[in-house]
Amino acid sequence: MKIRRRRYLRFCLHRDGDPPSEKQLTREIRRNLLSLYGEIAVADSRLYLTEYNEDSGVGILQCNAALLEKVITSAVLIGSIEKTLVSFEPKKTSGTLKGVRS
Repeated sequence: MKIRRRRYLRFCLHRDGDPPSEKQLTREIRRNLLSLYGEIAVADSRLYLTEYNEDSGVGILQCNAALLEKVITSAVLIGSIEKTLVSFEPKKTSGTLKGVRS
């Protein structure tokens, strides 16, 4: 079995309106990933929202290292979530949670 490396991405979600939930944010990223790169990319991405503070919009995404750039592209292209205008800003990437938090 091949071991898949993962990457962590700290981000800030700027919004104009009500904050989207973790579920809504993850769904939109997956939806964009599907429309841009297809089902295989969604399955291989191993996308998981590790941390997310709805009030501040700061969170940490976990994904497959090989698809990090595709996940970032998919997230940045989100324009709105449930009628709330949003802007996804990637802050830092790392191979460990400790590294991405510092």
